[in-house]
Amino acid sequence: MALFFALACAITWALDAPFVYYCLRHQETPGGLLALVGLGAFGPTLAAYLLARRRGTLRETFGRWRPTSWAWVLVGLGTPAALHLVANVLEVALGGAPSQWFYPPNSREAIAALVFFSIGEEFGWRGFAQPLAVERIGPVGGSLLVGAVWGLWHLGMSFTPAGGLPDPAVFLPGVLELTLYAVVFGLLFERSGRSMAVAIALHAGGHLDNTSHAPITELRLRALRLAVVAAAAIVAAALLRRDARGGAPAPDAGHKHE
Repeated sequence: MALFFALACAITWALDAPFVYYCLRHQETPGGLLALVGLGAFGPTLAAYLLARRRGTLRETFGRWRPTSWAWVLVGLGTPAALHLVANVLEVALGGAPSQWFYPPNSREAIAALVFFSIGEEFGWRGFAQPLAVERIGPVGGSLLVGAVWGLWHLGMSFTPAGGLPDPAVFLPGVLELTLYAVVFGLLFERSGRSMAVAIALHAGGHLDNTSHAPITELRLRALRLAVVAAAAIVAAALLRRDARGGAPAPDAGHKHE
């Protein structure tokens, strides 16, 4: 598991390195280097393939598609937007006015990110790392561990030509949010029979309403979004613990790989 984390970060950060170089020099990044950043999204999947092949677990990592119910795919797609909507409603109740209620992909680059990052990341984080982490430290601790590394993995993408180094006020809350989100991912992933279709749908849902594009000046709304995700993570953790105590069916029970 540690080797996977190191390899996933190494592959992605190596592809991010030219982009980071230009950002540190406060220069606009050539388009070709942005394409490398896009390819870096496949770092977790490539790491998962290399290690799963060595372990003889390619089928378990890449072949588990059919969920216990296809409704879980719709739940995955809609969960991020639902959580963001709750935060927006709370902001209005407190007298605020969100500058925008939803942040759907509005460019070719955003649509490409929805596809490439959802597929490129999830076979690594959920397909390979999640089962190993759950086996070693339990469903809640395992999800938090995967989420923390998942958040830190975004380091290279957090550099900007304007500011150079990542802004800690943006990057660190982002890492915390992904760490908490990973518990929600863990619940849906486990309850759907560890379906990669559900994991990818949940990740895609985060791009269908991508609040990373929201104004950084909306401080209270940013805090509310984090608080709502934290509350969802607490509920998800309680359900994961209950499932573990209750002897929930094994992920493969009742359906075959596809």
